[in-house]
Amino acid sequence: MRDTTGIKTSRLDLKPLNQEQLRNYLDREEIFIRGIGPASRIILTPALRKAIQMKLLKLAQASRHDSVWITYWLIKVPPEGFGAGMIGFKGCPDQNGEVEIGYGIDPAYRNLGYTTEAVRGMIRWAFGDPRCLRIIAPDTLRSNLASNRVLEKVGMQIYAETPDTLSWCLDKENQITN
Repeated sequence: MRDTTGIKTSRLDLKPLNQEQLRNYLDREEIFIRGIGPASRIILTPALRKAIQMKLLKLAQASRHDSVWITYWLIKVPPEGFGAGMIGFKGCPDQNGEVEIGYGIDPAYRNLGYTTEAVRGMIRWAFGDPRCLRIIAPDTLRSNLASNRVLEKVGMQIYAETPDTLSWCLDKENQITN
């Protein structure tokens, strides 16, 4: 069975958060800090708050094995271990082996390659599961230049576009291993 306790990349630790940790991140910052360490509050936008609340509902019904596909993973930057961002999937791979990825990082930690490194780590981890055949990032705003650049750097390809959005995908057979 694959490791579900975390992912280490060359510069980051990615840690999946359980239900209690997610609740603490939302509403009990001091308890979260005592258990996990400090984490960005800037990224806790109303949209992320809503997404975490939806994830909490899904996690209540999920098996332990599937919970890592549903939860957010904290992007921790050593040596201080600051939780600079969140990354995760929107559930388990579907019947076609497809799963959607999403992420966000504190503005102070942007343009340092951390998001690209975290996305690469999550892609490697996801493709280690035989159920996962394709990772997607649909409807990425064209105006979100940084996110589009991350998706390009990890080897994703555009599969659909509108005047306002780009939809990206990476098939397991085409993944880049760098």
